[in-house]
Amino acid sequence: MLVLNAAQISALAPTPRLIECLRQAFRSKWFVPARQVLSLPGGVGERLLLVMPAFEPGGGGMMKLSTVFPDNPARGVPTIQGAIVVFSENGAPIAVLDGGAVTRLRTGAASALASSYLSRADSSHLLIIGTGPLASSMAAAHCTVRPVTRVTVWGRNIERAISTARTIQAVVGSGIEVLVADALEAAVGQADIISCATASTTPVLAGKWLTPGVFVDLVGSFSPAKREADDEVVLRSRIFVDTWQGALTEAGDLLDPIARGIITRQQIVGDLAELVCGSVEGRTQDEEIILFKSVGSAIEDLAVANLVVAEARAKV
Repeated sequence: MLVLNAAQISALAPTPRLIECLRQAFRSKWFVPARQVLSLPGGVGERLLLVMPAFEPGGGGMMKLSTVFPDNPARGVPTIQGAIVVFSENGAPIAVLDGGAVTRLRTGAASALASSYLSRADSSHLLIIGTGPLASSMAAAHCTVRPVTRVTVWGRNIERAISTARTIQAVVGSGIEVLVADALEAAVGQADIISCATASTTPVLAGKWLTPGVFVDLVGSFSPAKREADDEVVLRSRIFVDTWQGALTEAGDLLDPIARGIITRQQIVGDLAELVCGSVEGRTQDEEIILFKSVGSAIEDLAVANLVVAEARAKV
């Protein structure tokens, strides 16, 4: 059985190939039950266990188990950790993968896939809001699909923002300028793409700051009780989601304003499957503000797992 750590997975899954694997996956008819979220005892804050299966029609698939421990950062440990078991067509386990690494890679790749349909083709300034483990993956993925020349990083803790900027610089290379923002409002007003990957429970992004033509990518929240963007962000935007199933059960950035009558379910234009299959149209005007809300899907995890396992086997 293959056992692959984070470094091995990253080496086997270059971002351009990841994005194309996800594009094909969202065209496929895979069996993806709703994610199960279980509360766990102990610690500070709400500890969770996420159970995410996905299987192909032929029988092969994977099961992902992820833990979410909000008090981990105080110990210097990632909030989200996990493992993925990959199964063959006859149901035999054939690989175990670092779930955190797969999550980071597929989250960035899914947003970049969405960006290829929803951001302006000339987008050159990327703003990353958040300084967690996702930040560098989001930056690398977005820079793959658009001609980004500048990445700005903002976080509440300036030291962490500086450290995150250094990590991003190492990932995207010297040809892209990476800066740390002093003021979030000013940074938002200058960005073409805004990728928000925070653990915030209340909005950090205000709609009044958005400029025409911007693409907003929200990936940090996967709970109905959490939001990264305020009401005006969703009111001003054409809205797309990664999957209908996930968005309508977990996306607090949409469920909360829908429940309060700020927007309606009908204002969500479509999901990634509909975008890649061409049944809904992405960006139609340079001036429109577009929002993509992602909560993550086992479709994405299985696509990455299939790529990584195939590449690892090919090198044996």
